[in-house]
Amino acid sequence: MKQYFLLVVIFLSLVIGLLVGYLIFKPQSDQIAINSLVIYSKLQNQGFLITQDYVLEQKLTIDNTTGQWWKDIFWGQQIETSAVIKISLGVDLHKLESQDVQINNKKITLNLPAIEIKSMELVSDINLQNSQGVLKRLLDNDDGYNKALAQLKDTARQAALEQAIITRTQAATVKEITKLVNLIAEDKDMVVKFKE
Repeated sequence: MKQYFLLVVIFLSLVIGLLVGYLIFKPQSDQIAINSLVIYSKLQNQGFLITQDYVLEQKLTIDNTTGQWWKDIFWGQQIETSAVIKISLGVDLHKLESQDVQINNKKITLNLPAIEIKSMELVSDINLQNSQGVLKRLLDNDDGYNKALAQLKDTARQAALEQAIITRTQAATVKEITKLVNLIAEDKDMVVKFKE
């Protein structure tokens, strides 16, 4: 009986020794301290973050007439044009600066760059109806495509920079930035502002 008792005591001593040794020398978990520079570098590495795409149908009339009917018969030009243009809006995180990210206890404050247009592209062909004067058609036959494209893009740019669209894009940007920051720093409240 003493032999069994001695074996049980040795076995229990071995188990307790292993447990105490593990608790004392267990590997430390790698916890990275999340500070503003970590968040800053992760966000800046994202580049340009496109958060909204808008598809706009633009129609306009380009009037290159003088108002004098006898000149317009010979040299006047009126172009009616329409096209569908896709505009991508977002925020350029490369413009983010280190002081734009602040951490106070459980609150992260981000001061993001203003919303910008990343790209504008034609989704459809440009429809042109070109009315030209007689001499203009013979001597300077310009279909007006380049002028129409430039003005269509300009009006689409102006439409995309209206306050209602900027506000919607800012809301979508806040949502995406919050997702990105929550991957880095969980359990923190977010305050996102935009520079003017």
